[in-house]
Amino acid sequence: MQYRIPSDEEIAKAVLKVLRSKHVVESQAELLREVMKHLTRVNGEYRLSGKRLRKIALRIPEVKVEIRCKITDRLVDSLDTCPVCGERMEKIENMTLEGERITIGFRCTFCPYWTGRKLRVPTRYIFRLR
Repeated sequence: MQYRIPSDEEIAKAVLKVLRSKHVVESQAELLREVMKHLTRVNGEYRLSGKRLRKIALRIPEVKVEIRCKITDRLVDSLDTCPVCGERMEKIENMTLEGERITIGFRCTFCPYWTGRKLRVPTRYIFRLR
């Protein structure tokens, strides 16, 4: 079974085409279905994962990605890479009354994902045209 991988530009064009017609797509799975409809018209052997689609959509300036999360009971001591886009996370720090710096959370350097001391797990991505 052979397959082909579409270029980032082809995927970005398909994402914009879908969002121009729908304006809002309520889930990553729905966006993947719609984008694959456009891509398979170009080449029936194209394959695409949801994770790659999300990472490419985050890099398109005309697309706004909203991240819905659920808060878990798991405490986070360190977080190096973003679970949404894979970029570097930076610490969110605060100073106590005694002058100590403490970490109160983490923020992605690229996308809108952030978490406090209790881990926020992404559960849904909403894609909008800006």
